[in-house]
Amino acid sequence: MKTDEYINDQINNLIDREKQTVPNPFLSTVIISRIESPLTKRMTTWRSIAVAASISIVIFLGIQLGGLTNTDTNDYTSLSINDSEIENFMYFNNETYE
Repeated sequence: MKTDEYINDQINNLIDREKQTVPNPFLSTVIISRIESPLTKRMTTWRSIAVAASISIVIFLGIQLGGLTNTDTNDYTSLSINDSEIENFMYFNNETYE
């Protein structure tokens, strides 16, 4: 019980200290001026060259990887599995278990 009272006292002290702080009267003016005129950073020349080079490298590598597939063979295999035995769907399919 004493710990609850101690915690409540600490919380009340914190709230009282927060109420005593004086807000900056110019804070809203600074915030509004930053919203109205946001900082715009220009992209440097080297950064724009690096972005263009990385996009072109990715496109080139994508084309090269796409060309590695062998479409001449018709060696497609498929796997047929009866899921009702694996996941025990037979209980759901059987009317006696409803």
